[in-house]
Amino acid sequence: MSANPSATESARPESPNQQGLSTPPAESLVRAALDDIALVIGGAAALHQLNDDVVWSLMKRLDRIRLRLFRDLRGLAPQPERETSAGKPPRVHAAVEEFLVRNRVGMGE
Repeated sequence: MSANPSATESARPESPNQQGLSTPPAESLVRAALDDIALVIGGAAALHQLNDDVVWSLMKRLDRIRLRLFRDLRGLAPQPERETSAGKPPRVHAAVEEFLVRNRVGMGE
């Protein structure tokens, strides 16, 4: 077990479809992907004992992404005061840049 007080064991949350609620297929896919992303971040944070401020910052950004995605899926207007886009950070890790390039061109799909 990690010495990091914020690291906790976590069971994978049930998706809405596992709970018996009906959700549109796109929404279910997005929620499952966001769960996976959050678990990757949490696993890396626990394994590498990342600073809590870094983890909170990442999760807040992921939450802004979640809000924007679901507003877009539902055809709702953006809420600029809550969903500000910081744009591309001034420096990006090479692995992140490679992922972004592959994602933009749809490589490997």
